[in-house]
Amino acid sequence: MAQPRRFGRRLRYLRQQLGLSQEQVAERLGVSSETISNLERGVHAPVFDRLEALAIALEVAPQALFLDGPEQEAPD
Repeated sequence: MAQPRRFGRRLRYLRQQLGLSQEQVAERLGVSSETISNLERGVHAPVFDRLEALAIALEVAPQALFLDGPEQEAPD
């Protein structure tokens, strides 16, 4: 699977774990919900500067965004 699609699956999983909509995450980041949708579908890869903001919005450590499977949790 291509890296942007893997990242997108993980992003969707983390968002859903918090019970957030794409719109809510977009609002936290100051982007459109279309941007979040494109990230989750692997249409676009995240911009490097936005990774920290995504981690903060999803209440996870930045490395948690890159774990292979949605069931994996970030290391302590």
